[in-house]
Amino acid sequence: MPTAHSTEVRERLQERTREILERPHAAPDPQAAEHEKAVVHECRYLMRLLATRRRSAGEMHARLEQREVPAAVAHEAMARIDRAGLIDDAAFACEWVSQRRELRSLSDEALRRELRDRRVSEDHIEHALAAGETEGEEQRCRELVRSRLRPELVRLREDTDGSHHRRLARRLDALLTRKGYPGDLAVQVIAAELRAAAQD
Repeated sequence: MPTAHSTEVRERLQERTREILERPHAAPDPQAAEHEKAVVHECRYLMRLLATRRRSAGEMHARLEQREVPAAVAHEAMARIDRAGLIDDAAFACEWVSQRRELRSLSDEALRRELRDRRVSEDHIEHALAAGETEGEEQRCRELVRSRLRPELVRLREDTDGSHHRRLARRLDALLTRKGYPGDLAVQVIAAELRAAAQD
């Protein structure tokens, strides 16, 4: 048997429900709806960017700036992507360093420039350069020079007037400059490796 108290509570709940249902709804705010639509559109754009590869927060901000997205929309879109756990500049920097060292044999300074261009913080950059270090920069430089010298060994040994030696030294110097290796290190490594290759 329902008690007087439970009946009273049920009636109050029913009355409250009626009040809520009968309350006039505020007209939707067209400006808020337009803002939400724009935010969702930019979130989808950022998701498409992230589907191709990991990106830094700075890169994604730059893309939104290039698209001339209003600041409030860009801020909210980035905030939602961040809340979803899709922005991790530390992981991005480590992955970038690892891949670029392996695929392009870039120097630390070249990697530093690339990450700065992508608006990664100095702390994340330095951590990534240290964390991904399996061999010293000089050793990476030597390996790069040796890889270019292997096909040239026969010609180097047959080079009686030193002309091929000089041409090869210039090409290697240009290569190491493009890769961002310091000039004094490049000169030292090229000289030593050319000498070793000619004597091999």
